[in-house]
Amino acid sequence: MQPVVIRLLGPPEILRDGRPVRVDTRKAVALLAYLVLTGRPHSRDALAELLWPGHDESHARGALRRTLSTLRGAVGDALEAGREQVALRPGALDVDVERFRAGALGDAEEAVALYRGDLLAGFALRDSAEFEHWVALEADLLRRELAGALDRAGELAADRRDWAGAIRAARRRLELDPLQETAHRQLIGLLARSGDRAAALAQYRECVRALNRELGVGPLPETT
Repeated sequence: MQPVVIRLLGPPEILRDGRPVRVDTRKAVALLAYLVLTGRPHSRDALAELLWPGHDESHARGALRRTLSTLRGAVGDALEAGREQVALRPGALDVDVERFRAGALGDAEEAVALYRGDLLAGFALRDSAEFEHWVALEADLLRRELAGALDRAGELAADRRDWAGAIRAARRRLELDPLQETAHRQLIGLLARSGDRAAALAQYRECVRALNRELGVGPLPETT
């Protein structure tokens, strides 16, 4: 039996036997993401306070019980809900974030391919500021890890003289931070090495415009 697939990079998805599993409540999706990414047990009280802040204890715990029932219907016995603590059974789910992070330390090109979009793209819990703050921190961390993976993937492609692959990685790297001059410089160099002088010059001009428009500065001498 194949493990349930959890996709959290980009819009969240749950897949069982290759088919999407519908989850009726956003709180169930939020709870799943939190348990997956923290990777440890949490008390029922802490989860209730996270997802239902401002509600009285009995209401919040009752809502958590219903949400756990919904989540169990999606992920089965991967969910371990005791009287006091809730966790996911280690290794019971196929999670894209875990595979991305493993690839980022090994196969950078595979990791880059797994990154469909930012963490929980398009998903929000407007009544839980603490959860939203946690997601923002996790998303920023994952973007930083993607930046490192893109740098390594680009280097690997350039070593193979796969200029198209190296340029794709460099462009995607630049999309993460359009004001990072070293990323502009890397892309300019790759375009030049690929033989596309016109594109290299165009990228330099784009670098000049971006730095002047957003920061009011010119490029460094090494870029010029």
